[in-house]
Amino acid sequence: MVGALAGTVGWLVGLVAPHPLAAAAAFAAGLVLTGAIHLDGFLDCCDALFASVSVERRLEILKDPRHGTFALAGFGMIAALWLAALVSIRPTEYPWVLAFAGATSRFGAVLNAYAIPYVSGGRSQQTFERRPNAVILAVGLLTAAACTAYRPLLLAVLAVAVIVALIFGRIAAARLGGALVGDAYGAIVTLVEALTLAAASAVH
Repeated sequence: MVGALAGTVGWLVGLVAPHPLAAAAAFAAGLVLTGAIHLDGFLDCCDALFASVSVERRLEILKDPRHGTFALAGFGMIAALWLAALVSIRPTEYPWVLAFAGATSRFGAVLNAYAIPYVSGGRSQQTFERRPNAVILAVGLLTAAACTAYRPLLLAVLAVAVIVALIFGRIAAARLGGALVGDAYGAIVTLVEALTLAAASAVH
């Protein structure tokens, strides 16, 4: 729903403004609709996971509301990739392409909850201590798969994106002492969504 709404905003802007502005509007709409919560998790993980410090220190960094050099570098790269992908796609296709990227990234993120435990003592531990409802997982997968009807080749993108999400989840968990935190899920959503958009633009 978030992806489809953000895509619709971009499409509408594209009716009255140049293509790059439509891309910027779709990108901004996604951040507004989510309160930038996933992007914040991505930035926090850039600072924590790339730092050469102990696991305990990484967990402290994740709780720090300030962002450091790794976060700024990460934002520059992810924003450039996201916007470049959107500029490569026609605004008329934004609603379904962004819905596909959104569903794919969230499916991949939630799938990690079945294989990796949530860090003990976290504020969201009670929420994540049980496996997510399988219905939610199925809805995400079916939504992403339905969007591939516009481009069947995107089924391959979906499969690769899920693998990337699981690999990143494992890497993040290894850097955090064998468990995940909320920021890691946000990072997975942001990273996989951007990569999915880039892949979608490549097979466009």
